[in-house]
Amino acid sequence: MTTNSSLPEPVEDAGPDIGLAEAEAAALYGRDYRKTLASDDGFQRLDAVERLAGARAALSAQEVAVMDMAAGRGHALAEIVRLTGREAAFIEALFLDACARLVAHYQAVGEADDEVGPGPPRLPGPFL
Repeated sequence: MTTNSSLPEPVEDAGPDIGLAEAEAAALYGRDYRKTLASDDGFQRLDAVERLAGARAALSAQEVAVMDMAAGRGHALAEIVRLTGREAAFIEALFLDACARLVAHYQAVGEADDEVGPGPPRLPGPFL
């Protein structure tokens, strides 16, 4: 098999360095976001709406937009960069800051262990 040396080799970008607590906070935000849209159970939906509203209150408008796109709709950060036209470093910093704020928010409100049913692990906190 011959290779064409004029084609660039694809390099996989591992993305930003994110901690476990931040990843779980993003997953929790995404789960609540999706539950607000798709839950058939009125009480589960209402709980998700309330948790999502509290989480969004802890974020800036730009952070909410990035979290909705990443955690809620499943867009990769590279796709968000393409859709917004912003620099990758800006989007990554916004996402990481939002995740850090969400960790602090979820720890502060004490809603880490009150969810019943399947889903990602809840934040056990505190993360010192």
